[in-house]
Parts: sequence; structure tokens; C-alpha cells
Amino acid sequence: MDCKQNPNSAECNVDVGTPENGGNGGNGGGSDDDSGDDSGDGLDPGCSYERVDPQPAPPAGAGEGAWYVLSCLIGDGKGGPSTSPPMWMETAPQVDPAELARTARARLQLPAPAIRTNPDASKANVLSYVPVWLWVDGSSWSSRSATASVPGLSVTATATPTKVVWRLGDGASITCGQGTAWTTGTDPKKASPTCGHTYDRPATRTLTATITWIVTWAGGGQSGTVPNLTTTAQTTLIVAEAPAINGGTQ
Repeated sequence: MDCKQNPNSAECNVDVGTPENGGNGGNGGGSDDDSGDDSGDGLDPGCSYERVDPQPAPPAGAGEGAWYVLSCLIGDGKGGPSTSPPMWMETAPQVDPAELARTARARLQLPAPAIRTNPDASKANVLSYVPVWLWVDGSSWSSRSATASVPGLSVTATATPTKVVWRLGDGASITCGQGTAWTTGTDPKKASPTCGHTYDRPATRTLTATITWIVTWAGGGQSGTVPNLTTTAQTTLIVAEAPAINGGTQ
């Protein structure tokens, strides 16, 4: 049903919810750097059409079609779905999976980078001329997926982290993967094998990490990519002067 052409059709006037709660669909959302929208299928994030099974008898005089309900998650989804009354829909028109993929992309909820350093910037100062290890925690370095649906077609978008750009606060920047986590017992004066930086003077620095996510999609027998997404976080480093070591004798 094209509700732009037939706005008064019964299929285009559906109240979803409970009497005390009104017709409020669920809330979903894109990532922190989401530039997509929900225009691909006209549904709010967290909502999808589901075919009724078993199918009741079709309405009198109806042509080819089927009964569907609109199911939307309530709030953060912990309250379960809210389901509309069944609605008769003619055979769904062809939907371009690539268009639906953009809606799925908009529903991706990606975490901000969980910045980790050694020395731990939240507990101690960083010393000038001593290597700092940089990495992001695994909680913000794993693939995430979201799905958008219309009758007869579902498309899933999957975001995979690929790189982290670190802006070090002293004018320098580096590009890494996840980075290597420092472990107890490692020489604290040893540089990270994959991602790190050494400051050459005392100062308070703002450390910024930006993860780039490649977004692929699959559905309707097709697959492809949509524009990348990014998420960003920052923390403060206090770089202190390394104490001088007097190796002379008296």
C-alpha cells in the first residue's frame, strides 16, 4: 500500500499501542555518527511487518494479498513488542533491497570507542619520553547488525570496525587497528608493537579515538555496501616530566 497516494486507506491508519500509552511505536536508532534516515520503508526504527499465521479469510472482494500486523518494540525493547490489529495488504510492490539497506544502516547502534592506555590515563600521569600504549577495548570492537523489513523482504546491515584514527593532542595522529592491550609483566618502557605514541614534553593533552565501521548488507538474494559510519570518544592525558636519573657518584 502506497500511503502517499492513498492516505485515507485503512491500511494507512493504524494505531499501535495501549489505551494508556497511545499509538507509540518503539524507539530504535542509528549509530553515534548515523547520517541515514528511515525513509527506505516508512517504518519507525524497531518496527516491522509480520505475516499473520494462520491467515484469516480475506476481506470480501479482496484480490491477491495477505494479512499482516505491524510489530514495534516498546521503549528499549525490554517491554516486548506492541502489535497492531491485522491489516490486509495487497501483494507488496517490489522494493529495492539497496534502499531498504539504508534503513537498516540507520538502525545500527554502534558503541563509542572504549579508549584504553598504558599507563592508565584515568589513574596515573603519562611520562614524557616513555612510550604510551593505545588500544580500544573489545566491547567497542565487534560487528553489529540491524534489520529493516517490509512485507516479503528483509535486509540486514552489518557494521564491522576496520580502523582507529588517534589524534594525540600534540598535533600528531596515527592510524591503527584495535591495538595491542598492555599486560602485566611487560616492560613499561617498551613501545607497543601495533599502536602507541611517545610525548616529548609535559602538557595536558586531549586524546581522541575515531573508529571507522564498514557497513555491508544482504537480503532479497542481493548484497552490497552502504556508506561507512564512524564513532568517536576522547579522554584527557596529563603528560608529566620524566624524573631525571642521577647516575653519577659522589
